[in-house]
Amino acid sequence: MNRKIYFLFVFFLFLASCSDEKKEKLDDLSARNLDTLLSKARNEAYSKKERLDYTDKAFEMVSKTKNDSLNRRNHFKIANRYFELYELDKYLNVSRKSYSLALQSNDTLSIPKALYYIGDFYFEKANNDSAYYYYSKAEKLYRKLNDKENLAKTILYKAYIMLTERNYIGSEIATIRALGLAKEIDAKMLSYECNVNLGSSLLGMDDFNKSLEYHQKAFSELENLKKEPQYEILKAQTFNNIGVVYQHLKQYGKAVETYQNALQINDLDKIHPAIFAAIIDNLAYSKFKMGNNTVSPMFKKSLRIRDSLQILPGIVINKIHLAEYYLAQKDTTKALEFINDAKAKASETKNYRDELASLELLAKIDPKKAAVHNRNYIKLSDSLQNMERATRNKFARIEFETDEILTQKNNIEAEKNKISSQRWLILGLSSVLLLIIVLLYITKVQHARNKELQFEKDQQEANEQIYQLMLEQQNKIEEGRQNEKKRIAQELHDGVMSKLTSTRLNLFILSKRTDEETIKKCLSHIENIQNIEKEIRSISHDLSKDIFSGKDSFETIVDSLFEEQKSISEANYHLETDSAINWEEVESTTKMHLYRIFQESLQNINKYAKAKNVRATLTKLGNRIHIEIADDGIGFDVKKTKEGIGLKNMQSRIKIVGGDIQFQSQKGEGTQIDIYIPA
Repeated sequence: MNRKIYFLFVFFLFLASCSDEKKEKLDDLSARNLDTLLSKARNEAYSKKERLDYTDKAFEMVSKTKNDSLNRRNHFKIANRYFELYELDKYLNVSRKSYSLALQSNDTLSIPKALYYIGDFYFEKANNDSAYYYYSKAEKLYRKLNDKENLAKTILYKAYIMLTERNYIGSEIATIRALGLAKEIDAKMLSYECNVNLGSSLLGMDDFNKSLEYHQKAFSELENLKKEPQYEILKAQTFNNIGVVYQHLKQYGKAVETYQNALQINDLDKIHPAIFAAIIDNLAYSKFKMGNNTVSPMFKKSLRIRDSLQILPGIVINKIHLAEYYLAQKDTTKALEFINDAKAKASETKNYRDELASLELLAKIDPKKAAVHNRNYIKLSDSLQNMERATRNKFARIEFETDEILTQKNNIEAEKNKISSQRWLILGLSSVLLLIIVLLYITKVQHARNKELQFEKDQQEANEQIYQLMLEQQNKIEEGRQNEKKRIAQELHDGVMSKLTSTRLNLFILSKRTDEETIKKCLSHIENIQNIEKEIRSISHDLSKDIFSGKDSFETIVDSLFEEQKSISEANYHLETDSAINWEEVESTTKMHLYRIFQESLQNINKYAKAKNVRATLTKLGNRIHIEIADDGIGFDVKKTKEGIGLKNMQSRIKIVGGDIQFQSQKGEGTQIDIYIPA
């Protein structure tokens, strides 16, 4: 049986709820979503087995979802369903799972709530040490969060534990703290519960008038709770609490009046039979103390209800009342039967207050063994006093240990945060240093790249200038040649032609006269023809020296390059040029790059190839010019050497002019370079 309900009966606190939802058959369940399962699990129209099955399925469902705030809220809902079904082991399992999930996600709201739930488990199991420990941990966290409502609830449950352990002063102090918080946040139900527990604590200290005052305050608080579904039950419970105080004050008439007011509540025996049984038992006892000896049926009716509900503390009280009643009726046999049974059950359930009452009454019922019963009473009373002192120390120790654990935890967290901060600082500094290194590297690479580009640009400009100078030189040579031609033409025209004309005219006379004297005169002119012949031969000789002056200057430059190589190398150099190529139409930049490639190729052949024969051909192929440079040297590995600066420069130059270059070579088999450029 739910221990919280026992506690409420003994110390006048009750919390319950009921539902009038219409029953549906399990087979009619159509929606399998979580909300539906949880709703069915709470529906009291289903059997406990069915409700437990719904709750198990809901737990299985949430166990497969990710750990987020909704998942953690659903875990708490499932824990509540298990608690309502009094499946405490499953309730503890889900509560511990909720605690683990909250820790993983650092959910500061769910961590204390899970601790509170775990405390409820141990409270129900009457394991007060563990319950107090978990409530204390939850209290510290709720205080840190400034969650006043949950803080007040947690403190109040610690007060309940101290009340059951007969630490009435500790319970009173804790309850006053909880009541202050409840008033601060205007929590009506909490205020009611605190007043009830204060009344119970003061009753335990035999301060009956103060106890009555707080129970009456609790009754006044009910005016603010009329809309609560359990209002009628709370009202009946409060009447019962006030009646019990009147009993202790021996004001039995007021007690009877109060109990009868409670019984005026409609259908109390149906809506909460446990409270109904407590009220008729107390009503019968008060009437009995007023001299009414016809209350036996009321006592027995109450006992039957409590037996059926297995309310053990209520059964013990009921049997003590019956034993006292039968003692008054001089029926010691029945009195002994009831009191022995009450004592056994009180001892079994560790209900020491009622066990003391049983021993005190037993000494009156069984006077022959009164000394034994009195000794047992004194022994138990002393033991309880020692236990109360030990309990006070125990709870103080738990408070201290909880504070110490939390302090250690905070210290560990602070140390972890410090280490984490140091790690982040180191990581940040390392990142900044790495970034600086990367930036320096990028800057250096960019600087080198810029220098390389500048060098290439300067080299290109230098090449352009060199080629332009070469062209200017060739132009000057061409200009000199043209001037020489003009001079020779002038000499031919002014010298040879005039002499020939003069000679022709002088010899023309032979066509008119053929006498000896005329012939003799003409012989001198014939000799003059020989002089003209010599002059023409001299001019012809000068022209033969410039026989290639009509060829393109680029071809001449390349030819000069090959001639130069012949003078410094033992290899045979051979150059063939297609006459169909019009070098005048080829851009000067292209010719400059091509000339540099010839230079690089011939230089490599001379330095590395060890070739005996070198051949170069320039051929016109449609709208392209094909240049082939081949040697019979030692060759090289194209894959390994392709990244060399010389080859890269060749590729770069050909790429600039929009051409293509291919290298073919193997070790020992010579080398061939094929170049294709626009014509």
